[in-house]
Amino acid sequence: MEDKRAVLVVSFGTSHQKTREKTLDVIEKEIGAAFEGYDLRRAYTSPTILGILKNRDGIKEDNVEEALEKLIKEGYKTVLVQTTHVICGFEYERMEKILRQYQGQFDHFAWGEPLLAEDRDYQEAVRILGKEFREYRCPETDLVFMGHGTEHRANVSYEKLQQAFLEEGLSDCLVGTVEASPTLENMEILVQKRQSKKVVLIPFLVVAGEHVQKDMAGEEEGSWKSRFEKSGYEVDCMMRGLGEYPGIRRMYVRHGKEAEKRL
Repeated sequence: MEDKRAVLVVSFGTSHQKTREKTLDVIEKEIGAAFEGYDLRRAYTSPTILGILKNRDGIKEDNVEEALEKLIKEGYKTVLVQTTHVICGFEYERMEKILRQYQGQFDHFAWGEPLLAEDRDYQEAVRILGKEFREYRCPETDLVFMGHGTEHRANVSYEKLQQAFLEEGLSDCLVGTVEASPTLENMEILVQKRQSKKVVLIPFLVVAGEHVQKDMAGEEEGSWKSRFEKSGYEVDCMMRGLGEYPGIRRMYVRHGKEAEKRL
């Protein structure tokens, strides 16, 4: 009997088509290419995103349960799941809880870790980003990365990322978050202490969606861009999600390959 194999790429999702095409779609394509003999499938974890896509665009994407139920119905025996989440936070934990419920439904079933899971991931990520933004690293300029942030204990990931930048000799790379700590206020204090004149704002998010377009680069008074400009800094905004960097995409493929060994 044929062993039907599938690789399911699970993302939070985005309602912004242009950034999806540059990030999630490319990650999925590269994961699909890396797993020869596997059929590529997609699932999103955000009910809000799924609702927007369905009601606004008429696009029906699967959540994790729906995608797995389809694979069972279609007779798949080997299923590998790779997430595009950044840290092991609430979204990743919710996904894992669902996946554990399906462990007995396939002959071979495994899933890969998010972007930042082990020490080597942090080291690899900062080296990739250091090279990507080499041309922006100038005297009196700070690179401020904006992560999402969470109340989950995994929020410590952003502190670990900051430490990894420092250990790599990239003291001008600062890490803040939108919804937790380190905060924008923390970033403002650090930039002031460093006596910089210019700030380059960079998303530490897979897609350059709502948070990037409004919270980071928006013209509203409370955006990161507006706050730094009001304080007298020259500000550049990089409107690229992490999924646009080939090195970051390769990290997701590597996590998938590591998970494949557990099938």
